[in-house]
Amino acid sequence: MAGELVLSAFLQVAFDRLASPEIVNFFRGGKLKDDLLKKLKIKMFSINGVINDAEKKQMTDPDVKAWLVEVKDAVYEAEDILDEIETEASKTKSEAEFESTTSKVRNFFANVSVNPFERNMESRVQEVLNKLEYLASQVDLLELKKRSNVSDGVGGYSSQRLPSSCLVDESAIYGRDDDKEKITKLLLSDDIESGKHPSVITIVGMGGLGKTTLAQLVYNDKRMDDQFDLKAWVCVSEEFDVRRVTRTILKAITSSNNDDTEDLNILQLKLKEILMEKKFLLVLDDVWNENRSNWEVLQIPFNYGTSGSKILVTTRNLKVGSIMRSVQIHHLKQLSEEDCWKLFAAHAFGKGDCNANPSLEPIGRKIVAKCKGLPLALKTLGSLLYTKLSQEEWESILTSDIWNMPNDDSNIIPALLLSYHYLSSHLKRCFAYCSLFPKDYEFDMEDLVLLWMAENFLQISHKDKRIEDVGNEYFRDLLSRCFFQQSNSRKSCFVMHDLLNDLAIFVSGEFCFRLEGEEVRNIARKTRHFSYLRVHCEVCKRFDSLYKADRLRTFLPFNFSREIMHCHTSSKITQDLLLTKKCLRSLSLSDYYNIEELPDSIGNLKYLRYLNLSWTRIKRLPESTCLLYNLQTLKLNECKSLEELPKDMHKIVNLRHVTFIGAYKLNKTPTQLGKLRNLQTLTSFYVGRCSGSNIKELGQLNNLQGQLSVLQLQNVLIPMDAADANMENKKHLETLELGWSENNEDSLKERDVLERLKPHTNLKNLTIRNYGGTRLPDWFANGSLSTIVSLKLSGCKYCFSLPPLGQLPSLKKLSISGFAAIVAIGYDFYGNNSSSIAQPFGSLEILKFENMAVWEEWWCFEDQIEGAAFVRLQELNIQNCPKLTGQLPQHLPCLTKLVIFRCQQLASSIPMAPVMENLELKECEKLLLKHLPSTLESVDILGSSIPDSLIGKILINNPGVKRLRILNCSDVELPMSHCYPSLERLYIEDSCDSLSCFSLHFFPKLKMLTLNGCKHLETLSNSEEHQPFITSLRWLFILSCPKFVSFGEGEFSAPKVKFEVENFSLFLMWKI
Repeated sequence: MAGELVLSAFLQVAFDRLASPEIVNFFRGGKLKDDLLKKLKIKMFSINGVINDAEKKQMTDPDVKAWLVEVKDAVYEAEDILDEIETEASKTKSEAEFESTTSKVRNFFANVSVNPFERNMESRVQEVLNKLEYLASQVDLLELKKRSNVSDGVGGYSSQRLPSSCLVDESAIYGRDDDKEKITKLLLSDDIESGKHPSVITIVGMGGLGKTTLAQLVYNDKRMDDQFDLKAWVCVSEEFDVRRVTRTILKAITSSNNDDTEDLNILQLKLKEILMEKKFLLVLDDVWNENRSNWEVLQIPFNYGTSGSKILVTTRNLKVGSIMRSVQIHHLKQLSEEDCWKLFAAHAFGKGDCNANPSLEPIGRKIVAKCKGLPLALKTLGSLLYTKLSQEEWESILTSDIWNMPNDDSNIIPALLLSYHYLSSHLKRCFAYCSLFPKDYEFDMEDLVLLWMAENFLQISHKDKRIEDVGNEYFRDLLSRCFFQQSNSRKSCFVMHDLLNDLAIFVSGEFCFRLEGEEVRNIARKTRHFSYLRVHCEVCKRFDSLYKADRLRTFLPFNFSREIMHCHTSSKITQDLLLTKKCLRSLSLSDYYNIEELPDSIGNLKYLRYLNLSWTRIKRLPESTCLLYNLQTLKLNECKSLEELPKDMHKIVNLRHVTFIGAYKLNKTPTQLGKLRNLQTLTSFYVGRCSGSNIKELGQLNNLQGQLSVLQLQNVLIPMDAADANMENKKHLETLELGWSENNEDSLKERDVLERLKPHTNLKNLTIRNYGGTRLPDWFANGSLSTIVSLKLSGCKYCFSLPPLGQLPSLKKLSISGFAAIVAIGYDFYGNNSSSIAQPFGSLEILKFENMAVWEEWWCFEDQIEGAAFVRLQELNIQNCPKLTGQLPQHLPCLTKLVIFRCQQLASSIPMAPVMENLELKECEKLLLKHLPSTLESVDILGSSIPDSLIGKILINNPGVKRLRILNCSDVELPMSHCYPSLERLYIEDSCDSLSCFSLHFFPKLKMLTLNGCKHLETLSNSEEHQPFITSLRWLFILSCPKFVSFGEGEFSAPKVKFEVENFSLFLMWKI
């Protein structure tokens, strides 16, 4: 492997750190030390001068490659020393700030003769220097040339124009129209015969050719939604574990993470039930499995789907298609020359074309020819060249020696290696670190940036820029150059293409090690970064060779999409192995359910910057955690047993991110958190009554970002203290929750407190819970919430009015619940005065009112001159408002969903909503169902006393209804004299008492029918004259219908329907 391509990035970081004040001050103590620093700089600069030549020659010269390995190992050791010096210096300075005097430590570095720490550092620096001197002496023997003053462009970063994103025009895919149509026709065709098995169609092609992209194009085609009852997309990847793949399929279909069982039988039974008599499309992307028995076990539940089901497979291996008994194999070819140029030009020139720089086209076409028709290579190189405008830069890439890299077992595509070669040095190091990610692993940008930060990869160029912002820029740079791509299944996550994952492994070399499977593998002593895929029960033997890696910096376990949860790990791993790794920077033990405590020796990991204990059963952290001076990130999310945080947490002065979302037992915050001036993320702050835990501790934390919940506000004893929390200056917060306990009676004090908790005007999401004041503060009405997008007001039981929320110009989602004192919502709600905006709630999309026990009247704003309110409202939800009378807003042009539950006195007509698709009503006896639009697709009527004939009118007047649910409506009639051409799903439960015979021929597209508790239902009939074949029905449930006796007379054809029938005396099976 050419794992030392990233070395230049390491050296650049080392140079920056050698100039830091802490390092310079340490070496300034005496002549010998000062001489050591100079020698160290000289040797590192000397080696850096030949690094570019060495990185090129290592491709063909194993001696150069070995030399680079030793150089990088020495630089790692030098970094450890610099870390220790900086840590000791900063720690001493910090301790001085906590003490009343600083005289004891002011001259720490000046006392040369007696300081054992300095003597130890001097010895270790000399050892590294000896290594570097030896390595520098070999430069001439290896015939390495010093870098000339003329830049070859490597590692440069052009800011002449912003790089384009490969995600901007993802739909612009070139040269695949014919392939797409061919695959689409195969999937839609009923001509393919494969017996009782679903048909398998396989796309075969080399890596980077666009197999996944082609499958995505087909999968997202609207024709697939019309053809199949179920669709699921599953990334299989190299490790073909039948349990994992089955569980992933279940999750893709149900969107649930609840199936954490390891019992394959249970998983397959669940999948069988879901697929039973469904026509499904399943995409298995990136399949490598060549074991026929694995496939035969996996596909057992697939055989319970109905005829016409299809499985689309993508693979690099033709043998895979044969093993899976593909009825059709589609060989994906390289792009044509012209399509290659179009794709390349789209990324290299953006929305423009090459006419602005015609001299680049001939060079570009030659570069395109070297990419051999591979879309991934074309996109990556095109994105690289977008930032390079000169003919010389393009020529340099065209003539690079990397194109001539010898073929070996690495299978690295030269175009991708060339794109990496021209990354700036800081991006090289960040990308190489991503070799720790398993193939197809979906990662989060924020977490990756925190890991980069823990490894000291991020270089701050401006003092006023947060280091996290630098990391975000690095990430976006790699994304724009197509080294990352957005996940197809989760838009908030990202993935690396397999070939780029291979490239990351190639360039990181033996310093990064990824353990996959349960086998025990040998790990090199030089390994610094280690990751692995979790198994349910980790055994210590799996990590035995990790003991050799005594300079380990990273220990990261990974899951695939959380399908492996509640794992167990050996205590020897957490206590004996990991806590001996004194150089650890990043440590994750997340998802190990058996971890309930950490040993006190955790405090010895003095370099540790990232600690993730999420999803463990840890109850408390040892106090020694407070000795982790360098700790930047502490994650305790979903630690449901966590009861308290370390009391001296304020001493971890470099702490930047503390998250404990879902730690429900935690109800207090450590004292003096206000001293953590670097804190960027604190998900919750529990207000205490004592000094050090009261709300004033938030006052100095003005760098907080993201989300913050300030809870137990009833403990604010003096309202003026709330002003000291300085909420108005926290400009980086996006989401804020302010909460009291449910039992509050001091209304005046609480209003005074909330008035002083005015947030910054940048806030986007605000939640207020259990506020005990009688009205909301003035800052609701003075423009302070102009950027609020989501507002949730809950449990404010003494508030008798609402502020003019209609004047919030950005508000899209509003939820109001538990306002037990509100009787009327008047025009003040809209802000109806001379300074008001013309259309109140002009941006609102979702409006919810819930649990308003005494609310009686809603004054609707209907200004025909200026325009009505709620012009963009898409969902209106009113629940448990038993006294509400009067009118609802009558004209809602964008409303698509209306939900009204338990509003027994509401006698209004439903709004005129010309595009409404979903209507849900429950216990709304007086509601007038007029103006129902023809666009309705789904109707739920639950427990409402509505006119007997209303259901028939709804279905007849709204022929597009696809789903109907009737529950607890005994008097309602479902006429069996009309055809309902669009209805696909019908649920009747404890309703329609007059129904005795259900005539299937009136429902030609019905897929699912549930008849539950229909007291007088006797038969299910079908007219052979009108509908001899029932081709659509998939599911049939007849439950608790005591008079049901048969399916009528005669025979008629139907598919294998999933039956569940109870309480009948005679049952005539349908003809299959």
